[in-house]
Amino acid sequence: MKNSNLCNLRNLWKVRCTLRIISDNVYYTDINLVAINHMKSYKAILISASALILLTSACRTTAKTPEPLTVNEAASTLVALTDQAATQSASLNTPTPLSIAATPTFAKPLLYINDNAQCRTGTSPNFQVVATLSTGITVELIGKDTAQSAWLIKAPNSGSTCWILAGDGSPSGDYESLPEVTPQPSTQKPPSVPVFAGWPWFCTYSNGVIYKATVDISWIDVAHDANGFHVYRQGTLIADLPVTKTSFTDTTDVVIGTNLTYGVEAYNDAGLSPRRTITIQSICKAPATSTP
Repeated sequence: MKNSNLCNLRNLWKVRCTLRIISDNVYYTDINLVAINHMKSYKAILISASALILLTSACRTTAKTPEPLTVNEAASTLVALTDQAATQSASLNTPTPLSIAATPTFAKPLLYINDNAQCRTGTSPNFQVVATLSTGITVELIGKDTAQSAWLIKAPNSGSTCWILAGDGSPSGDYESLPEVTPQPSTQKPPSVPVFAGWPWFCTYSNGVIYKATVDISWIDVAHDANGFHVYRQGTLIADLPVTKTSFTDTTDVVIGTNLTYGVEAYNDAGLSPRRTITIQSICKAPATSTP
């Protein structure tokens, strides 16, 4: 009985669903239904109708046919597509710009003056004093002499260059890149020996056998070839004076009756003169002396 019903159903309806291509992406469905005029029963009709609905839904899934483009629309579309392709090609062919490293910046080299210092025309303490620098000021660094442990700076007031010992200041900024500068050797001869002009003194009682002695020393720069003068007491340097100073007043505590010795030497770029000395015998005990 089941086989007989299947045969009747197959003979009752014959369905064909044909898909034909009419353009690049448009399809249409041509459904041809051929009915066979032999219906045996109402049950067969219902079964056939259900099958017809399912087959029709399956065949009608393709899109509707779009309206064809006019010539102007087709030309506009072609131009738009061409521009888009050119833009994409240009973006692909545009080279990536190279990243350029920023130029490094360096801090200006400076020197902080730790203590009162003298700036000279050379690295030796025998050279002429150009400027006296006060504690706490900052000056510009120009160069360095590593061998002599000295800095070449720009004098704050005159703008001229001069040398200062490395221990007199603290550098900052890009001072390591400063050029090495070697001072030119001097063509001078060592200066002549100064001549004492006088050394008057007086004493003030302090305590017990201790007195405070005050000595006024003066001298003459005979050859006028010095950059400055060094003054010594008992062999110890107590003053470094510019060439314009030819006198010095010293006050010191002494035991009554002490022999007190002073010395003076001149210096210039070439070096030092011999040291001239005087000795005050039994100071604060003997009568005061004011002449050689």
